[in-house]
Amino acid sequence: MPRGSEIPEGIRSTAVDLHKAGKGYKFISKTLEIPPSTVRSIIVKWKRFNTVATLPRSGRPSKGNPRRKRKEKLDEADPAGPASEKDGDPDKPDLLSKVLLAAGNTDSNSTESKPSKEELESSRPTLHSGDKEMRDLNSSCEEGDNTGQSDSDEDPMSSFLFARSTGEAEDQERVDHPGRACDTEDPDEKGESTVEEDGDAELSDTDEEDPLASYLFGRARQLTGEHPQHEKRKNSASCDDTPEDDPMVCFSYIHFHLTSSRLPSNFLSITFQEQIFDPNFDDEKKIYAGSSVSVRALLLLLLAFILKHDLSKAATKDLLALLNLMVPGCIPSSLQFIKKHLTDIDKKTEIHLYCPRCENYLGVEPGTECGVCQQRLSKKSLLEKANYFLVLPLENQLRKVLKRLHSKLGKHFTKDDYVSDVNTGGEYKHKEQEGSITLTFTCDSSPLLNSSKFSVWPILCTINELPYVERCKNVLLHTLWFGKGKPLLQCFFTPFINELHKLSHEGFTWEDESGLELNTSVLAKICVCDSVVRSAVQNFQPFSSEFGCGFCYHKGELVQKGRGYTRVYPVQVDGCDLRHMAETEQLAIVVIENGYPQGQMGVKGHSPLLLLPSFDVVKGFIPDYMHCVCLGVVPEFVNLWLDPLYGRKRFHLSPQSLKNLDKALSAIQPPDEIRQRPRRLSERMDWEASEWRAFALLYSPVILRKILPNLYYKHWMLLISSLHTLLSQFATQEEISCAELCLVKFVSQVPSLYGLEHCSFNCHLLMHLTDCARNWGLLWANSAFVFQGVRSRLLQMYARAQSAPSNIFKQIVSYDEIIMKGSDVLKDAGTEITDLFSSMTSCGILTKSSSCISEDVFTLGCGSQRSLTVRELAALQSKDTRPVTEYARFVYRDMLVTTLDYSVSCKRNNSVIETTSGFVLVESVVVDERHCSCERSSDCSCRELVAFCRKLLPSNSQPTIQNEQINRNIAEFLVRVRSSDELCAVTCQDIVSKCFVMEQKGRLYVIRMPVL
Repeated sequence: MPRGSEIPEGIRSTAVDLHKAGKGYKFISKTLEIPPSTVRSIIVKWKRFNTVATLPRSGRPSKGNPRRKRKEKLDEADPAGPASEKDGDPDKPDLLSKVLLAAGNTDSNSTESKPSKEELESSRPTLHSGDKEMRDLNSSCEEGDNTGQSDSDEDPMSSFLFARSTGEAEDQERVDHPGRACDTEDPDEKGESTVEEDGDAELSDTDEEDPLASYLFGRARQLTGEHPQHEKRKNSASCDDTPEDDPMVCFSYIHFHLTSSRLPSNFLSITFQEQIFDPNFDDEKKIYAGSSVSVRALLLLLLAFILKHDLSKAATKDLLALLNLMVPGCIPSSLQFIKKHLTDIDKKTEIHLYCPRCENYLGVEPGTECGVCQQRLSKKSLLEKANYFLVLPLENQLRKVLKRLHSKLGKHFTKDDYVSDVNTGGEYKHKEQEGSITLTFTCDSSPLLNSSKFSVWPILCTINELPYVERCKNVLLHTLWFGKGKPLLQCFFTPFINELHKLSHEGFTWEDESGLELNTSVLAKICVCDSVVRSAVQNFQPFSSEFGCGFCYHKGELVQKGRGYTRVYPVQVDGCDLRHMAETEQLAIVVIENGYPQGQMGVKGHSPLLLLPSFDVVKGFIPDYMHCVCLGVVPEFVNLWLDPLYGRKRFHLSPQSLKNLDKALSAIQPPDEIRQRPRRLSERMDWEASEWRAFALLYSPVILRKILPNLYYKHWMLLISSLHTLLSQFATQEEISCAELCLVKFVSQVPSLYGLEHCSFNCHLLMHLTDCARNWGLLWANSAFVFQGVRSRLLQMYARAQSAPSNIFKQIVSYDEIIMKGSDVLKDAGTEITDLFSSMTSCGILTKSSSCISEDVFTLGCGSQRSLTVRELAALQSKDTRPVTEYARFVYRDMLVTTLDYSVSCKRNNSVIETTSGFVLVESVVVDERHCSCERSSDCSCRELVAFCRKLLPSNSQPTIQNEQINRNIAEFLVRVRSSDELCAVTCQDIVSKCFVMEQKGRLYVIRMPVL
């Protein structure tokens, strides 16, 4: 009889049988769902004492043990003995053999037969077998180990093998690396698995695991928080508290707990009781008679709900059971079926390996030896040690996006002779090719924790030929690397470069919505990253060294700052020569041929991106304003104003000034374009880039006006004025030149106002922003803000999946697939369903159900019928008193506008707009329906949206900051207004832009919204 905390004898016997079959400790631990340390102790005792029976307290079997005697008497009384294969039907194969063969056989085209459902249901699993049988099974499993298994395989047996009970999580101990001998391990076991000192793993036949072992090992690592390249995490005692790797893949409809003293009769047959993918499944039917919700819509909402709320395995299982209990048969009981039926996740995710010693790129198949350092290699060992990164080829992703958005290619909102989106840039026009598309990509790292050295490195891409709004919605994920430190960039970029070589020369074929087959080539043109990564990718010196700028030959100066030294980049009187690609290649050749360790003129060698077709390693990089302005210059100067270290400086702001600024920020009602409400400056250490951007562009011109000393306020407005120009919807070349003068004057005045030591590299990068706008469009067209949404999801999924890159990779794709499927699945669904889906997928209010008025105009919410008032009729200059439909919100060209009453109720002000006649405040919105005679149909009803607005008249006293050198009012973007009682009628054709309004000391200030 087992003791209270001891593993049942039946499970111990199964562990020994699996060990005889050649399975490793990790495989046994995952299959039987017991801690690896317990498996080790079971095997050690079995080897020493040749039994799995409960041992006496002395630690060894005793012939005089009364329990042993009673057991022997029972065995004598039962001549049949325990069930075994020898006593069973010889025509029925042993079920354990079927399990092991199914686990070892990974070739989908294999001709070996698998146990049928009838065989499994009619046979009782035999868990004891002879040594000869185990040797036969071992040889069979070794044959199966020769073939790899892709991550996308989802057969019922693998679902069982991967299922895990977390009830014993509190007993789980550290998972040692497979093949590494434990210090306390029995001496007899050391021959089973050894690891050489140079890192080569040599696994003997007795500890050979099937191809699933690498996945099981990674799963065990993440569940115990001991992945070799990631931080340790504490295990949860409750299944509900255990974050799941990937609810789209790992959730099985089987959840089996080994809690009894013996295994149940249906121990393995339950895995085949339900066919996972039913070909006759009808997803168009309603969930019950009379319902308006189809099964397909319910499944989509269910997946969105699971992804949004990060449901654990237990929560998902209970949710499925609860729904089927309320409406029997409304959904399948397998989440894998739901995912398979709704999503079209590409199964061609590739695992690319690299050498653990020199990080040389090995490709998908590594071979037996590294070609650089001659390190002995094993694919299994590389997978176990996580010496790999994941790649999802671009071709299939591009094919899906272009087929869906073919009609929007080249439909940028532009004007003649104005600089706007990326297609208006000089470099884009100069290198534009017919029948091709171009990409903007980023490779910035994102730290997983503030105190952690672990980071995630993705390669994300956008299609430049799509409009800006569509680019933000369709970010493509190509490469994903997790680990400590940073990858070797030559290895990291190799799959990306290889695929772009193929796509640029051969192109790829795809079909548009009409079925026309097209061939399109792909070129990567723009790379977005911060200064640290940019210098590494360009293979230049960092900005802390001489010639550390990747755009010009500014040498920099080393000056004292505090107790140390820092390199500064003041404005040079004679200017500074810009870098060019041809000169950079020549310098790289000189450095390599002469072996200069410090490089030449900042160039250390060849950039890995020199191999990228048609990519300029100088002009192809941009000084991204999110990093150099929002996370660089702006917080640097704000910290200077508030740092007590500079308390005696003229620019320092007192604690009372800080309180006044916090009070002013808390009273702001931002529009919906600014997702996060303003936080206090005393919390600025936690601000994100978007918060710094909103503070600089919208809040600071008003709240700093009477707080910051006048000289420093005028200097600050030079930066803000230029940013408003470079972030506007359209800008002329003259306006860009004016912004360039403002930035030069801003940087040149920093030494005299704040000190030379504060003329940082971020300030120097401001000098290159205007060149970037001329080459590749205004700053918003190619900033890192486009990729922030995907980065945030990556970090959130890392916390849930506990460092499982493959699962995070699949979940990112699943999330995007669900969003893209939403419009098709819910096209005929009701308002409540579409609104719920929009809120759960964070698609925003613009994707919710609405009433379309015209191509670019639609209303939100439910309208109400009423008649026009006398004032409204006067504004319309009409006497028609027919009823109209009133709404509180409408959208025009992706711009949300609401009435004043609605803005007050939701504490978000979206009611101020600029029209062709000036600034107005929206009071009410109506849709006027008039009967007409149209050629399309006899009963056509033409509708027009009219907004009744109160005029905001410019005040007599306007903020003015004149500059003699610039010869313009640099504060002209800030307008002081006063309200009036005059009512006007505005149509959508009259709307110019949306505005931000702010009140300070009874005065109203309006700022045109930049492109955020």
